[in-house]
Amino acid sequence: MPRNTLKAQLQGNMLQSPLDFVQSWSEIQTLRQTLAVEDNVLTNPLHFLATTDSTRRSCSVACWRGAQLIGLVFATEHFVRGIGSGYAIAGDFAGRGAVLCHPQDESQVLLCASTTMTSNGIHALHLRLLPSDQRHLRLPALRMECMQALTPGDRMVLPETFDGFLATLGKHTRRNVRYYTRKAQAEGVEFASCLAKEEYDAAVARLNAASTFPAEPLRLTRDARLMALHAGCQRFGLRAPDGTLIAVLSGFSQGRRFHILTQLNDAHYERLSLSLILRGYTVQHLIQTHHDSLQFMGGTSLSFGRFCVPQLYRSIFIDKPHGLFALIKRMLASVVLHRERQGKPVPDALRLLANGLLPASHLIARTAIAPAAVAFARKNAPQIPSNPFAPVVAIRSKPPKEDLERTGIVQDRSASRKTDPMCHGNPVDANLSVGGLKGPGKVLNMPHRKPASA
Repeated sequence: MPRNTLKAQLQGNMLQSPLDFVQSWSEIQTLRQTLAVEDNVLTNPLHFLATTDSTRRSCSVACWRGAQLIGLVFATEHFVRGIGSGYAIAGDFAGRGAVLCHPQDESQVLLCASTTMTSNGIHALHLRLLPSDQRHLRLPALRMECMQALTPGDRMVLPETFDGFLATLGKHTRRNVRYYTRKAQAEGVEFASCLAKEEYDAAVARLNAASTFPAEPLRLTRDARLMALHAGCQRFGLRAPDGTLIAVLSGFSQGRRFHILTQLNDAHYERLSLSLILRGYTVQHLIQTHHDSLQFMGGTSLSFGRFCVPQLYRSIFIDKPHGLFALIKRMLASVVLHRERQGKPVPDALRLLANGLLPASHLIARTAIAPAAVAFARKNAPQIPSNPFAPVVAIRSKPPKEDLERTGIVQDRSASRKTDPMCHGNPVDANLSVGGLKGPGKVLNMPHRKPASA
């Protein structure tokens, strides 16, 4: 495990396998207890390891000051046919799960982790964060593109009653939940609150095969590992009159918080808005079983996301400015732009490898900023006294062995609103204007949840 020493006496060592995590397990658990985040699954090393696979391998960094663990950055490197690409990403699409440290140490931990990764085979790094430290990361030896804005949340507080929950929604969303639920009931569609694993798996295979936008098999396998890891897993569904499952949803509970993982719907029932109906039924069931919050893993749809607690989001693209990889990425960026001008499709892998060398309008599409601007531009965006949704500055510039086995983790791997500019003009441009960024020419009505391939 290579180490890099920084001026602030922080040392970073790479955690590239479950064994590396095991060797620092006691210190990691002590840090989590000190931070009182034991119930936060996204900073649980076992949860992180369960999300890795043959295409996403850990390149995480533990940051030490002497024998004391100061922080941990969870990151994965993208692999193609067993070969590391040198492109790494930290944090989910909503910005959670990237950093474990005290707020006052965040800048130093990110500096240490970024320097360590880029000194050990990583040439392109994308950090997706919910920053607790308002100081901006400075890496003079590396090229950086930093964007920051307020985004819709991915965590929803659940009141004590379902009527109370509906009252927290906008009038149009509230009306749609009631209307489509009644419409589905009139057609004989019923809610199933407890599906057997075998029935759920069969429905997932059938619905995904017929889906216009199917979920990647690796993502479904990952979600299955997470369901096996965490206690309190639940599977819900909607049944047609003949008993066929036409929509399914799965997740798990941690304390009184439910985490949504997968949802699939039958495209033939698009007229019923199955996604909205099933989430409504799920929320009603969770309230009845005394849950107090709902976590959308990796982000949520605009219909619900804009009624979650908003959060400050930061996305940082870091690249090595010199060397062979820098030259290759400049060429890839040119290829991406040329193919787009010709109207030809561009493989996602090319965009990822080009990373921060693409224009800001392209980088925004890989962050939560563009869909956030769309959500906050709506009249029924949530309001809280301390946050009028003004645009924010954007800058350019030892675990039990059985738990590892149960989840299939390989232990030894070789490899004020009236004056709010959001209300006027292009909301993405308004969201970035403070930092002098040039936004894209138009806003795409893209989903808030990032595709699994990213």
